[in-house]
Amino acid sequence: MNWGNRILFLYLAFVALIITLVVISISQKVDLVAPDYYAKELKFESEIVKMKNEAALGEKPKVALINNQLSISFPTAFSGKYITGSVLVYKPSDANADFTQAIETNQNNVIIATQGFSAGMRKVKINWKVDSLYYLTESVVVIP
Repeated sequence: MNWGNRILFLYLAFVALIITLVVISISQKVDLVAPDYYAKELKFESEIVKMKNEAALGEKPKVALINNQLSISFPTAFSGKYITGSVLVYKPSDANADFTQAIETNQNNVIIATQGFSAGMRKVKINWKVDSLYYLTESVVVIP
């Protein structure tokens, strides 16, 4: 094989490699954490205030997975107070597996069933309000 054939073979192998990489990259599924991420970024200052309110609490809300149920325990300082808000349970690798539930309770414990959830890591984001203060709690849970 002379040097001209070798250059042609090397060039064709390079073109085949580039075409393969383009096909693989086009076929990959890309999920954004939120489809409206730009609008959420503009409202991020309010989330910082909510996180500061949560950081100022002596006792933080606890999120745990107990018997295939997601248990959210609010601080005992809020016993008997009316708590409202929402719980967002999202899987960063699959936007179709996201779940949102509204919460309205005057008890310190909220239970969310996880039977329909696929296995994997979930981020739990709790936006909640007591009296006139808003709070934001984030946690990570692994569903077996």
